[in-house]
Amino acid sequence: MTDDYAENSGAPTEGTGQEEQGNEQAYEEVFAEIERQRTQQKSWVTNIIILAFSLLIFFQLGLFSWGFSGVVTLIGVLLIHEMGHLFGMRLFGYKNVQMFFIPFFGAAVSGEKRDVTAYKEAIVSLLGPAPGVIVGCVLMVMFAASGRKDYLNLANMFLFINVFNLLPFYPLDGGRFLYTVLFSRNRYLELCFRIFAALALVLVGYALGAWLLAILGLINLWAVKIPFKLATAAKEVKQTEACRNLFAGDRTEINSETIPRSVGKEIIDKVYERFPLPIGINIIAGHTKQIWERICFRPGGVFSTAGLLIVYFFLFLLPLAALAGSMIVSAVEQKGFVETKVVEYQKPDGSKGVKEQSYLNGKLYTEIEVDPESYLYHGKEITYADTNSISGEGTWSEGKLNGEWKVYDSKGEVVRVTMYDKGNFVSRKVKVNGEWVEKKWEDLSFISRWRIKRYQAKGEPAIKRK
Repeated sequence: MTDDYAENSGAPTEGTGQEEQGNEQAYEEVFAEIERQRTQQKSWVTNIIILAFSLLIFFQLGLFSWGFSGVVTLIGVLLIHEMGHLFGMRLFGYKNVQMFFIPFFGAAVSGEKRDVTAYKEAIVSLLGPAPGVIVGCVLMVMFAASGRKDYLNLANMFLFINVFNLLPFYPLDGGRFLYTVLFSRNRYLELCFRIFAALALVLVGYALGAWLLAILGLINLWAVKIPFKLATAAKEVKQTEACRNLFAGDRTEINSETIPRSVGKEIIDKVYERFPLPIGINIIAGHTKQIWERICFRPGGVFSTAGLLIVYFFLFLLPLAALAGSMIVSAVEQKGFVETKVVEYQKPDGSKGVKEQSYLNGKLYTEIEVDPESYLYHGKEITYADTNSISGEGTWSEGKLNGEWKVYDSKGEVVRVTMYDKGNFVSRKVKVNGEWVEKKWEDLSFISRWRIKRYQAKGEPAIKRK
């Protein structure tokens, strides 16, 4: 770069002779870097980093608690999600569209949008989570009709990941979608949205105990000034004579892929004005491209925007509709979604015993002994995988979890043991690769802690709690 960039906050100086020649050389360097970035193949390293970061978040939220089968399920869910994005990018003419298959992790899709209209970009954002939401809803109804727990587990995974991606936070699909259809129309509206989304992400991360989400929110909060500066620069360049003359002519010749030299120089000047030295030429070129894309960007019309928003909110409501539908299907086909009753029986010593039995779609699901006087859970609890095997067991003492609580896999082997002392969590042992790993309370994921707290509050039969 020339020494002219050191003056006027880094912007090329106005002048003649050697100074003007230096300015032209500086402009050409930026244009050459833009062309280099445009023609180079997109690196897959970034996609691996993003995917690995997502998996770390899923791990924090306890989505790997199913063991190996859970990891395989998660990879399948992510693959379907990315296939949706891939289909949309191919359909709408994205350039350098690639899907990377990463062993033991899943897949990631990359592509460049070149002269893609706003509504198409918004549809690409929705095509990732939409298939997963639909599949999850179908699985929920299938579970209601058959009572198979594997359908329910799959439905939960599909719905959690894809509905989570629809939330209005960067860099989630929901955040990108809402920016494209709504908040890209005004720089101040965009700024408020980005600040709100970043703060909300910090709060969600804190509430879920997922510190990676909170860190991502803080990074987004720190970086909100960059898109605001780019939006401001785009607005100012639009008001220049070069830009007005360009858009007053034949607009069919204008596209977001090719930056006209006259407007490009104005943009580069604004980049150096808004982002003073030191700044790398690759960043200058990147900012220049983003400003030009903002200048060319045309938000969708009223009807297309309204239609896209209806689809967006429909994807949120669809799981609720599927839940209601599954309950109806279950009620019709299986005579009750979940039926709970308390029964009396005679113990071997002749005394009266009481049990709470829960039936899932007509099949015995759990059986808990109840104290006939205090009417609190007291004794053994068994959870059945089917009529011939159990998936878990533990003991209650006067309405409190007590002693060992074991979870079994499909082969009947113990894979998790949780210890309680009169309702208080003591420790948990989990089998990982054939070895037992002990975990304290602070080592558990948010979902695991939430499940334990919810179960600790159970205490007495569901019929009495009603």
